[in-house]
Amino acid sequence: MSANRRLRVENLQALMAQKDLSALVCRLPENVVYLTDYWPHHGISVAVLPREGKPILFVPEVEQEYTQSEWAEVVPFGWGLLKDKELYENYRLLIDSVVASWNLKGKKVGAELSFEVVAPSYRIAEPVVPSGPWNTLLGEIFAESHLVDATPVLHEVRAIKTGYEIEKLRIANSIAEKAIQSTLKELKPGITETQIGALIEYKIRSEGPGFQGAKLVRAEAEVGAGPVGSTKGTLLVPSTTYRVQERDLVMIELATMVDGYFSDLTYMAVVGEPSPRQKEVHNALLEAQQAAARELYPGNSFEAPDRAAREVLKRAGLDTYFVHITGHGVGMRYHEPIPLLAPGAKGVLQEGMVCSVEPGIYIPGFGGLRIEDNVLVGANGPIFLSTPRQPW
Repeated sequence: MSANRRLRVENLQALMAQKDLSALVCRLPENVVYLTDYWPHHGISVAVLPREGKPILFVPEVEQEYTQSEWAEVVPFGWGLLKDKELYENYRLLIDSVVASWNLKGKKVGAELSFEVVAPSYRIAEPVVPSGPWNTLLGEIFAESHLVDATPVLHEVRAIKTGYEIEKLRIANSIAEKAIQSTLKELKPGITETQIGALIEYKIRSEGPGFQGAKLVRAEAEVGAGPVGSTKGTLLVPSTTYRVQERDLVMIELATMVDGYFSDLTYMAVVGEPSPRQKEVHNALLEAQQAAARELYPGNSFEAPDRAAREVLKRAGLDTYFVHITGHGVGMRYHEPIPLLAPGAKGVLQEGMVCSVEPGIYIPGFGGLRIEDNVLVGANGPIFLSTPRQPW
């Protein structure tokens, strides 16, 4: 494994040493990606990381050809066919072998015991979420060890991105933006919200694989348009069959998944030419977003970017319409918990953190606007991983 790729595993192992963790057992796709750089297809792969050395990736035979053996020792197992053992029988055999070879009896071992919001595997139509049977199995296997919740450790280490991860996130953003820009050219009266979203997803699914080495690419686009639909963008809501009209505001919220790395963008458009008021509100919001982004430098507080955005909107008389937070972490999940850019948020920004910057304004009877980019906390300040927007 190259030094750049190895760095994040070494960072995690250093934190494991601080916490006296001898091993980590991870099954959630986002953490399998983190340990092995492999985005599971079916969500039943398991990654086990020792305090020293390479992780082991237990992967179904049908997925083996997609794995990155440079990152981990890959151990395939049979699953899904009549010839194969029952899944949990295989799990027990595989993890028992690790306990024995790594001498984990009596040692402290971490597992993902309290993740509630999780990223999907590639097969997003049928997410697999480890629960009772998996936790019972871990309890039995590690009965003579000390099994602890590694969720805080994983969140902490994942918050600081390495150069390798940053490049992966750039690729995800590039694929997302290419699809959005292409679709905006087809925006015209009569097209529905669902059609706009479907066009974006089609572009990403059809043109994303192969772009700068991308292999597994997925997307979810939700579109809200008009004076009512765009105001629903305060939270992610499904697109409807509403047909856009001349001068409608159109809000595009887009999650793009590329080999397990996420982009989270919101784009605004107008059908036809924007009105003077639409320009005024959009440009005030853009000023607020850019003010928030400028606060993304090491040592600044989590709440400083949010405060900067609200101050700009207050001067414009629009602050009462900004009803959600300014941003959140982005990486191996659509919404990561660190950092949280919000009023009263506790924490200090560190170099390598990546977050969304997405203030929004939602005015009844007029419409909603949100501008969202993914921004890196660089050594000397913000570095946009997506393309900064321009005034209308």
